[in-house]
Amino acid sequence: MNNTTIECFLLTAHCRDNGNRFEITLWGASSSGERVRIFIDDFRPLFFCPRSVPASETAAASERKQLSMRSFDGGDVDCLYFANYSLMQQAAKRLKSARHTVFESDVSPMWRYLMERMVSGSMVVTGTPGRFGQFVNFTNPRLRGGAFTPKLEVMAVCVDGVDGEAISKIACVDEAQSHVFADRDERRLLVDFLAYTQERDPDIIIGWKVIDNALKTIRERCEANGVPFEPGREKGSRVTSSQYNRSWRGNDYPRTVWTARIPGRAVIDVPAMLRGYHHSPDEYQPDFSDCLTGARSIFDIFNRAEILQNAIERSKRSGQTLDSAGGSVASFDHLYLPRLHRAGYVAGDTADIVPPSQPLLGGHVLEPAPGLYENVLVFDFKSLYPSIIMTFMIDPLGFRVRDGDRVSNPMGSSFSKNHSLMPEIIRELLAARAVAAEQKNPYLSTAIKLMMNSFAGVMGATGCRFFSEHVSAAITGTGRYILKASIEHIENVCGKKVIYGDTDSIFVNLGAGMEDGADKIGKEISTETGVWLKEYLSEKFGVQSALELKYENHYRRFFIPSLRSGDTNQGTKKHYCGATIDKDGAIELTFRGMESARSDWTDLAKDFQRELFIKFFSGQPLEDYILTTVSLVQKGKFDERLIYKKRMRKSIDSYTVNIPPHVQAAKLSDSPARLIKYCITQSGPQPLEKLTAPLDYQHYIDSQLRPIADSILLWMGTDFDKITSGQQDLFG
Repeated sequence: MNNTTIECFLLTAHCRDNGNRFEITLWGASSSGERVRIFIDDFRPLFFCPRSVPASETAAASERKQLSMRSFDGGDVDCLYFANYSLMQQAAKRLKSARHTVFESDVSPMWRYLMERMVSGSMVVTGTPGRFGQFVNFTNPRLRGGAFTPKLEVMAVCVDGVDGEAISKIACVDEAQSHVFADRDERRLLVDFLAYTQERDPDIIIGWKVIDNALKTIRERCEANGVPFEPGREKGSRVTSSQYNRSWRGNDYPRTVWTARIPGRAVIDVPAMLRGYHHSPDEYQPDFSDCLTGARSIFDIFNRAEILQNAIERSKRSGQTLDSAGGSVASFDHLYLPRLHRAGYVAGDTADIVPPSQPLLGGHVLEPAPGLYENVLVFDFKSLYPSIIMTFMIDPLGFRVRDGDRVSNPMGSSFSKNHSLMPEIIRELLAARAVAAEQKNPYLSTAIKLMMNSFAGVMGATGCRFFSEHVSAAITGTGRYILKASIEHIENVCGKKVIYGDTDSIFVNLGAGMEDGADKIGKEISTETGVWLKEYLSEKFGVQSALELKYENHYRRFFIPSLRSGDTNQGTKKHYCGATIDKDGAIELTFRGMESARSDWTDLAKDFQRELFIKFFSGQPLEDYILTTVSLVQKGKFDERLIYKKRMRKSIDSYTVNIPPHVQAAKLSDSPARLIKYCITQSGPQPLEKLTAPLDYQHYIDSQLRPIADSILLWMGTDFDKITSGQQDLFG
């Protein structure tokens, strides 16, 4: 059969050593609707070493080739090719132990194969097609990047069974139908479920803790019943775990990470993806009243949160597979390494990164002036850090290459104009985002925004092979410089007082009586400051500014609380409430960093804060509302709104000292979930499903109502206790 070219979208990617060969297996969804298996066994794992390394030290390589490539320090390098991955790893370990430097020995050969062909999610496959069962198969075809967007089939799975015991039910839900497997014979249940999965043939399996709960349990019960665990499109499915220590507030905690390998089917854990796309899983709680309802609920959440659309577009930009919820460092490698190689350079190993001598500084945060303001304008630098990278040519390679044509920045470092790669990557992403906006594709726009904003953080992370405290400082330090200079300009030239600033945002106070002309003034400040900044940076640093200060919002009322210590002269950073008021007088509140913006405060606290601020901004008295709310709490009228929700960050057994309330409640639960719902009772914290004692109303008054009320009252010269003292007759 002649060569055929098809477009595919990557579903899964796996690799292995098979004897003396290295194999890669890719599965994709094609534009024709068929599912495609791509098998590669003609790619050799590789890494680089200095040319000065003696040939005797690299004898394990099947080939050593001189390249016209250099390391960041300018040394010539050779490429070492190996028959399989194991030999490559052993050779790298031996060279390191002999104190030789190696380059990119920690890059997965499978991901190297894809990134060097510019494959990011979508790919164009050219080769001679064959068959692999019911699927199309290509062996060693030619791959290159594409732009295809697939239509994928999704199946939600929910398991009813206690860990270590027999499964009683498995529910499956997809777009067309749902099914529950409930057989007294567990072995028959498992066999039927696996057969059903092959029949429905989903591209993606989703669930709530789908790997370390549903699939782990199914795999364990298959093993106990002698049933082959093969839910994939070919053999080789497995669910495995690995251990590592997670640092949390200065302490290390052991953590188990579960991964699933289901050939041909992506596995997506819905809570992990919600967090990855900046949703709170607490906002999307499934109904697990029964197994089928749970599966339907998971499927609905997956669609409502638009996880698939976001995952597809993120994959098309980052090169990561659909099931990846993070991977900023991997995404950076995927975009940067191929360009670095084409520029004639190789990168080091991540293990060789030298940690910074002291913590790296972040963005500038202006000391906020607490109080109530009228007509506050908010300005944001659009994509501040990406714009700084473009303006000042900031780049890992550009920093290390020594040439005469360089760009200096406010931090005193400089970068090559001709060898910097990151500015062009950012320009390409910005252009793609503009196209996404024209095509009304919010998923692609969001994916690009998240990637660009992560790059500055990645270059300041020691887990990234391109980490450099000088490169990171050039970005964040220049950001601080620009924010401070812009604030000074607005106050001196525009004659307006800046009451707060944070990294890329500036808050300007106009004062009373300025509401009618606020938008006009905001646009004028934005335009004038942008023109000034462009001229200033050109004159001082000789650069063409890509920075843009946007006028974002006009808050008719704006409040910055004082520190909880009671010092009314010092405001709380990253905490404020702003109110926009429409022509009909309707108030819409925006909270940042305050209780209403946090998921672990009770619904009563959030409602109380919102109503209190509406009255405060409207000039209404607060005392009667506070007293009435306290009275109704004492009378038990708000019991259903006094529920705490807190997520478990580690296993219950890990808490041995200073056990927090949600863990105390979890210890009393028959089957504690990751999200603990509990109340504070007169007998201490108790889980919602096992409340045995009366609620401790005084706790809620002291811990939920008092701090919220005092954030306003202290500024007004009074406090919660003064208002409520002597009013106990109202509480009876």
